Amino acid sequence: MSQKHKRTVEISYPFGFSSSEKELLNLELFKHNIINLDSWDTAIPSYEPQTVEQSISKYTVVMYNGELVFNYRSEAQAVINQLVAQDIEVNEEPDVSEEVSESVVEPQWRGSTILYLDTPYHLGSYSRKFHILSENDVGEPNVMLYVDFTAYSYSCKLTFTAEWTTERVQKADTIEHHLVEIPTPLMGKIQSIFEGIFYSETFDKSTEEPIISCNFDVVSKHSSECKPSVIEMLKEARDKASSEEE
Repeated sequence: MSQKHKRTVEISYPFGFSSSEKELLNLELFKHNIINLDSWDTAIPSYEPQTVEQSISKYTVVMYNGELVFNYRSEAQAVINQLVAQDIEVNEEPDVSEEVSESVVEPQWRGSTILYLDTPYHLGSYSRKFHILSENDVGEPNVMLYVDFTAYSYSCKLTFTAEWTTERVQKADTIEHHLVEIPTPLMGKIQSIFEGIFYSETFDKSTEEPIISCNFDVVSKHSSECKPSVIEMLKEARDKASSEEE
């Protein structure tokens, strides 16, 4: 009987991001090849500014002594009805014209699912978006890493979920190899990029050490907390990634 082994690491930060900050964070992350997606995305979104055309209808009431322009047909028709009731010469229905305007729209924050494009990944719908850390004998994903980032105005959280499915019960050290040793370097790299942006002059967020929680689960509903040494490995991986970037 197969078993799905999961290791979930949550990194909670004592600060959040406003809507405008999230749009800027979106662009800063993309400079490091990190993108955010919603559950319906099946392709990498464009990060180029888009020029959008918008057509607006205008409704004109024409009188003997001038014109009145309205944004809504109902408003223009109401004025016409009032003028007709006063025996004032006016068009029976509003004249309709179209005004076309252009605006530049920057890439928008899409969703909480995170992909780091510098490593192999799978991009599917319904949130099946993950990094491929190893493959089995037939080339299917074996160890997978899901990354999620949620941000509110007062707090934010970076969540890593490593998954490994096996056909039989595994020894603890084997599980730790697949769910700790294999994914931790990439987890540390992604965490380092996020925190490098958080603490940069652009955002200047609090450098207070985040709170890290970690646990292992299997489909049998057995659950246990990670050993302190496992959490320490992630911190070391983050610090190593930060030093390599410098």
